[in-house]
Amino acid sequence: MATETASTVQSTTPGQDAARRAALLAALDVVQGGAEERFERITRIAREAFGVSGSFLNLAGDDHLTIKSQQSDKRFDPVIPLDDTFCGRTLASPGPVLVPDALRDERFRDLPMVLQDPNVRFYAGVPLRLGAEHVKVGTLCLIDPQPRTLDDDDVALLQELGIWAERELAAGADEDRLRSVLAGLEPGAVDVPGYQITGLSVPHGVVSGDFHDWHVSDRGLHVTVSDVMGKGMSAGLLAANIRGALLARGAATAPNAFGAVEAQVAPELSRAESFATLFHGVLEPTTGVVEFIDAGHGLVLQLHHDGTETIHRSLDLPLGLHPVGFERTTGTLELEPGDVLIVVSDGALELWDSTLASLSRLGGLYRSSADVETFLGRIRARAASHDPGDDLTVVVVERAA
Repeated sequence: MATETASTVQSTTPGQDAARRAALLAALDVVQGGAEERFERITRIAREAFGVSGSFLNLAGDDHLTIKSQQSDKRFDPVIPLDDTFCGRTLASPGPVLVPDALRDERFRDLPMVLQDPNVRFYAGVPLRLGAEHVKVGTLCLIDPQPRTLDDDDVALLQELGIWAERELAAGADEDRLRSVLAGLEPGAVDVPGYQITGLSVPHGVVSGDFHDWHVSDRGLHVTVSDVMGKGMSAGLLAANIRGALLARGAATAPNAFGAVEAQVAPELSRAESFATLFHGVLEPTTGVVEFIDAGHGLVLQLHHDGTETIHRSLDLPLGLHPVGFERTTGTLELEPGDVLIVVSDGALELWDSTLASLSRLGGLYRSSADVETFLGRIRARAASHDPGDDLTVVVVERAA
């Protein structure tokens, strides 16, 4: 059984498609690299959202498939013969492919991964397309050893995740992209007794495509970190609009502020074919409780006073990709005396190995620094010697011991 949506892709021969895929993948320059958090967060959200044994972002070459990101009970070799994969056998399919039970589907029942470990029965995949001709370069897919199916809402969610993956791939291929926010958006100093908040922003280009903000209201300390994707000054205008929309709701709770902002800016982001990951939290100083919304950002590190740490991940989609009618998840955390909250953009991960493990490296750098100014200075120095290839933002909220 296959579910396929309509497509405007022009008919081509398999040889032409293979040549176009090869050209596009060469331009992407991502096939040979290791794990990257911008893709890892997509497959991580996909696996947890659907409750499957594995989720993958695959790139299809001429005769082989490269697994760019995988979250799976069984780790697959990063390069697999294309004909031995669901992806390879569905390259001609224009839309989503749904296989409730591979053993009962003659197209797939002889695949090694069906007949042998991990004994895949269920498969669902959406195509990843790039370029003006919408060439299919890979898939975002799910697998599970138990037969199952997806309803229309599930398929829609998987497609939204696929769109996110396509935009991440396209952003990496566009050498002329300037993800920017307008100049002069740096937040000023605030006075919150018992707390210190500091930050830095290091643009990769002329100006930064990240933005961060903090301000104080009667409700507490409001903290925002966001990364807007797009081209040229349009991304900067979108970022400025998001920041302005948040400031206009400066005294609201995190969920209320975020809900109003999303309703206002999501249509703009959609029209611009852009999206924004965003963390927005409100800290109640007396209790140390932070209520927050995390829209696909997931780069939040809490350093506890006892020497342990917690990475607060996100299961929500970014602004501009979240399906209408799906509720956002509201999270809470507590900053105890001596705790530190560090929120970064993905450029911080590129200072090391571009995975979430880099957050722990960042935490270690903080703990070994005499004070936060020394920590931020060391971040700047590392960015100068290890070009992250991306905009870099770090915000630090410290609670006095």
